[in-house]
Amino acid sequence: MYEIGSLIIIGVVAQWIAWRLRVPAILPLILAGILIGPGWEWYSGHRLLSPRFDSEAGTGLFPGNLLYSFVSLSIGLILFEGGLTLRLKEIRGLADSIFRLTTYGAFTTTIIAGFAAHFVMGLNWQIAFLFSTLIVVTGPTVITPIMRQINVKRQVATVLKWESIVIDPVGAFLAVLFYNFIVAYYDPAATVYQSLVKFFQAGLVGIGLGFVIGHLLFFLISRFYVPKYLLNIVTLGFVVGAFLVSDAIVHESGLLTTVVMGAYLANREVPFLHDILDFKESLTLLLISLLFILLSANMTVDQITLVLTQESLLVFLVVVFLARPLGVFWSLMKSDLSWRDKAFISWVGPRGIVAAGVASLFGIELAKEGIADAEYITPLVFLIVLGTVLLNATLAGYIARKLRVSLPRGSGVLIFGASEGARQLGLSLQESGRDVTLVTPNRAEFDIAEEVHLNVIKVQFNSDELDSQIDLTDIGYILALTGNDEDNFYLLNNYRSREGIRGAYRLVTRKEIQAQRYGHEALFGHYASYLLFNRAARNFGEVQAVELTETADYPTVLAQLREEKAIPLYLRCAEHGDITFIPAGEAAVSVSTGDTLYYLGNPRGVMQESPEHQPETRAIEV
Repeated sequence: MYEIGSLIIIGVVAQWIAWRLRVPAILPLILAGILIGPGWEWYSGHRLLSPRFDSEAGTGLFPGNLLYSFVSLSIGLILFEGGLTLRLKEIRGLADSIFRLTTYGAFTTTIIAGFAAHFVMGLNWQIAFLFSTLIVVTGPTVITPIMRQINVKRQVATVLKWESIVIDPVGAFLAVLFYNFIVAYYDPAATVYQSLVKFFQAGLVGIGLGFVIGHLLFFLISRFYVPKYLLNIVTLGFVVGAFLVSDAIVHESGLLTTVVMGAYLANREVPFLHDILDFKESLTLLLISLLFILLSANMTVDQITLVLTQESLLVFLVVVFLARPLGVFWSLMKSDLSWRDKAFISWVGPRGIVAAGVASLFGIELAKEGIADAEYITPLVFLIVLGTVLLNATLAGYIARKLRVSLPRGSGVLIFGASEGARQLGLSLQESGRDVTLVTPNRAEFDIAEEVHLNVIKVQFNSDELDSQIDLTDIGYILALTGNDEDNFYLLNNYRSREGIRGAYRLVTRKEIQAQRYGHEALFGHYASYLLFNRAARNFGEVQAVELTETADYPTVLAQLREEKAIPLYLRCAEHGDITFIPAGEAAVSVSTGDTLYYLGNPRGVMQESPEHQPETRAIEV
């Protein structure tokens, strides 16, 4: 009892320390496990916590293979929560890059890391390639907190998030395949053919069962056969049941089943999905805390000593500075991502719970079978996990700034309303590298926004579900662009004081236009009412951009736009990429040489006057 209680308390304290130090929780969790396990054993001769039950000493938590079972099931639940965040509309235009990263990239890492482990450390071929398959995975449990800290461009963050979740079951499958090869190699009764058959069976069962059980759960929830107060518990039961049934049919297929099940639900309109996701995030947080402490505490002093060598360090350097970059640049060679984006993705490759968990499981099993070099698997993988997390947690922000792939803190834009003008503005902001979310209660507007690849949420503005469906984590700007003045004022009053909000704005009202007096939060121009804003979007059809070669260009261009009834939208700073929305009144706007002004209008209208000095004009097709 005391060991279980202490384990939970240590996990909570480690998570709090990670939050205070702004590092991924995996670092303090692993260090805590090493301290109470092999660290304390080295210091005093006994462990404060022993994950595996010792019948002679009468200490420990899990007898027999229960530690293996607990780790497998916990990883399945963690991957289900990750699958719930995989919305297909996020990866329009990026699907090919993600596919290539999780195939070509994984293959490259496997080959290079396997050769390094064999030739540098002298591990036999079987163990060397088992190690290399284990470290192809980049864990979402460490990618997500790093992305929250440094706030990179949406395309880069999306690729990294999807890669980290999709590669987890792929990496686990590769590891299972090589594990079965090793068993077949040392067991005369087994064959390589049988291992391949099991591998493909696991894939088919995992995908098929994930869809079937996911659809069954969706049917029950959408028809309201499950009361809301039982929703989280029933979902948990379905996930556990799916994992157990899948694993009973084909061993080690449960991980893929849970990912597919979560992804299926994420892409259906499941009632109360955010409640399920909130519950799963809390459960995942607890499981991650327990797993990392247990797995690191389960290592021995001898295992840690094995990898405290120059050869292990060299293998680590090969994985980080050779295998990962080569895999990324080869995979993304034909993508639209810039070389800076690819370089940053090459740097961010922290390994997570799947690598650590599966390595511990296979290390234990192979060591029990007396397989040569099996004792290296667990500590060597933990070295990669700790090293990559430490590097990324400390240097990812610096690398992002140097490569210019990071955005200013609070750069996301939340737009209430999804009319034609709001959609064109959203697409333009998205082109400028912003994370944009539209919110509308209108089904037709919602469908059109989804068709043009905008992130859009359908919910009533006065609904209790509004707050639960909106993620304000990195939202810096609130724009109320609805056709109802009361809704606009209500939404601004509700959100302008939220933490992290840098600006809250709305369209001008009819009264303001008549009185020629505008609030400081009124947008775009003294005539930019909802009607004229959307009329301009329909008439001009695209957002234009004009580069201001000198600061004196700004008032001239602005006057020309307003004379033509075009709508000035926002300025984008040339130096750091920040944005400034154009106010309706005469408020001062800071402008620098090279800044870009975006507007709804005809570019030829700006060029007709001032023939001696014409700013460079270009159109952004949206």
